[in-house]
Amino acid sequence: MHGWPLRQLDINNAFLHGNLEETVFMHQPPGFEDPSQPQHVCKLKKSIYSLKQAPRQWYKALRDALLSFGFIHSVTNNSLFIYKSHDILCYCLVYVDDIIVTSNTLSFVNNIINKLGSTFSVKDMGSLHYFLGIEVIPMP
Repeated sequence: MHGWPLRQLDINNAFLHGNLEETVFMHQPPGFEDPSQPQHVCKLKKSIYSLKQAPRQWYKALRDALLSFGFIHSVTNNSLFIYKSHDILCYCLVYVDDIIVTSNTLSFVNNIINKLGSTFSVKDMGSLHYFLGIEVIPMP
């Protein structure tokens, strides 16, 4: 993989992208209470932070998007997604909302970043320098 571009992405508000499969209600949020109906609750359609389902639903949303782009799961690691078609090989490594994308084709990396950006709010952090507290120094 010598010379392959390594790009780092961060998904903004990742846990808010998950759709709920269960019925979940919550008290009216502060500042949005209806004083005439204080006993009313809100039925959630999408995940919110601090909800125990949030991480799972976010992962499912991301997984479904990557699979729709043609990636497959790694057999040995659910955090690794692989794209292989003709002469293009691409790896996408996920840790919650931090993503590393690398490929033997720079244009394919840019294409995947654009597709992810059209599905989620993505911050392209450029070339990989730090990931999970580990400094990455490209070899010359």
